[in-house]
Amino acid sequence: MIPARISHLLLFALSCTLLPLAGCMYSPLAAHYKGPPQRPAELEQYYAKGSYSDFTEKVTRVDQDFSVRRLQINTSGGLITIDYYQRPKQSENLIFVFPLLGGKNIVADHFADYFAHRGYDTAIVHRVNDFKDPKNFDKLEEIMRQGIVRDRIALDFFEQQYGKKKFGSFGISRGAINVAMTAGVDPRLKYNVMAMGGTDIVRILKKSDQPGIKKYRDRVMAEEHITSDEFYTRLKDQIRTDPKQLASYVNARNALLFFGIFDKTVPFKYGRKLRKQIGQPRTIYLLAGHYTSVLYTQFVRLVPPVQNSFYPSFAAFPMDYVERESLAFYDARFKHRRFNPMIALYRALQFPVNVVGWALGI
Repeated sequence: MIPARISHLLLFALSCTLLPLAGCMYSPLAAHYKGPPQRPAELEQYYAKGSYSDFTEKVTRVDQDFSVRRLQINTSGGLITIDYYQRPKQSENLIFVFPLLGGKNIVADHFADYFAHRGYDTAIVHRVNDFKDPKNFDKLEEIMRQGIVRDRIALDFFEQQYGKKKFGSFGISRGAINVAMTAGVDPRLKYNVMAMGGTDIVRILKKSDQPGIKKYRDRVMAEEHITSDEFYTRLKDQIRTDPKQLASYVNARNALLFFGIFDKTVPFKYGRKLRKQIGQPRTIYLLAGHYTSVLYTQFVRLVPPVQNSFYPSFAAFPMDYVERESLAFYDARFKHRRFNPMIALYRALQFPVNVVGWALGI
């Protein structure tokens, strides 16, 4: 017999996990999708791959399932830093985890760690933060273009140094925007998960409620002595590296999207536009905003996770829904056979909402 107090806690945890899912739904891949258009030659020319010379490697962490190696690669586009989560068994597969906007890579670390514990080599390509300096306002397009070039060099590096042949990606927020662009340019980034992303960077910046974006705009306006309208006009005139120009080349059959229907940081409207540009891939809608989407993950840990277990560890919220759906997506694409019982439960709970959504054409 389970003590009453413990049973009540278990019931509460189960309710916290399952009830939000009853408000989620997913849209399947559009039945009329015929595949992405052919990439124009100009795309390859503009984002031409650079080269790398030498690199250093340092083990920064050893886990029972993998080791983390800090790679620093000297390239034609500058130094690239990568955290490589390498499992003991050689694999041709690699999942890139693209970081969020600025700061430390703690969210990217969580997802790279999660997938690595469950059978996948993963890698985080660190981002440069030159765009934060208002003095680089007129260089934003070159900074963004170089970001894609650096991602392509990283793909070359893992092909040549570690024998990788099949690549996936995972990105949240800015990371999702990066996925949409890099995967649009380079077909080797084949299996792609994008969460809380969007398209049309200038409009996202204009409509976002993110305080850091507003602070950056105000600093640029003060230093350049320009108005708000002039700020966005100059931004629009220079930005060419944008999902709205690149996302259509991503294969919708090999993409999975997550959106928060109350997202105002990367406004939901521009997430829906991204879905349309890609070709309406399978999409999961969360009953959340940009930051409250954390309720559908196990990012906020209460105690260290129990490794080698397929069941959720103790976290602030007892749900690893985004992780499990993403893992199921990768398992299907990389042909990794695995029984995932919670996914079946999640989808059963969502079914009534899905039926209503499909009837409404969502």
